[in-house]
Amino acid sequence: MQKQVTVTGGGGRLGCALVRTLLENGLKVRVLEPASALPASLAGLTVELVSGSVLDPTAVAKAIEGASVVYHLAAKIDLDRDLDGSVYAVNVEGTRQVAEACLARDLRLVHCSSHHALDLEPLSEPLDESRPLAVDHKCTYHRSKARAEQLVHELIRERALNAVVVNPGTLVGPLDFEPSLFGQGMLDLYHGKLPALLNIATDCADVRDVAQAIMVAAQRGRTGERYLLSGKPLHMREIAALWSDITGCQTPAVFLPRWFGWFIVPFTVGAARIKRQKPLFTPNMLRASVANDSVCCDKAARELDYQPRPVEDSLRDAFAFYQEQGWA
Repeated sequence: MQKQVTVTGGGGRLGCALVRTLLENGLKVRVLEPASALPASLAGLTVELVSGSVLDPTAVAKAIEGASVVYHLAAKIDLDRDLDGSVYAVNVEGTRQVAEACLARDLRLVHCSSHHALDLEPLSEPLDESRPLAVDHKCTYHRSKARAEQLVHELIRERALNAVVVNPGTLVGPLDFEPSLFGQGMLDLYHGKLPALLNIATDCADVRDVAQAIMVAAQRGRTGERYLLSGKPLHMREIAALWSDITGCQTPAVFLPRWFGWFIVPFTVGAARIKRQKPLFTPNMLRASVANDSVCCDKAARELDYQPRPVEDSLRDAFAFYQEQGWA
């Protein structure tokens, strides 16, 4: 008999990759998604859908019934203003609902946090699992992910929640159905919509490698531990050069320093608000656009067999995926 597992946020950027990995390993998968039908990212896959929100205890209970493992990936990623409080509600209170439901049924929980949940300073020192949580970060998304992870660790210590935490980096590679913020940037670069770029930085991880490690974390990750699932930090100048080699697109001639972004962000945000459009970038995007000089994923390599592939391979496969979608 197939083991039943549940993935919250199974249709998302990482969720759809994890669902495929679980299915390929012979598991029966149920997903909790707000939509009333399977999203395009899961089309054609043999998965069971429970329609509902992680904020609804009834929907959560239905989704995890009979599961052996719950993978909690559902989150709201928004680097603009959290005017309605939904980012904090979904990311923190949604995590509370899922964790409490797992506690009540003594289920194994894999909580998907983020590298942004960690305090990156000082940037000159390697990022690893020993960093404190950024619970007071100015960006609501970062702060919400940090506080959600803090909540999970508290339940592990105080109430013996059987949980492990994973912290992915910026996701690259195929299966980017939305597309993601990073993916849209790469598409805009390909189509020549970005005459200049800010030379910002991020640490990248292939979505397939992260999904594989998350599945292994359920089996071999130590309860109460955190595993960083990321890769080599790259500046936008390096990413753009790789993307140009792969796609043949023109690399912008102008790379502006990050401080210039802070200088012009009031104008870009103001113009976008007037036009009722999404800003090109926001203060929170600038806060998210920093990376440590190096990232240490040795712990995940030892315990979860995490072996991230070269970024060049991820970008090449991402481009092939975008071509399949008719976007490039």
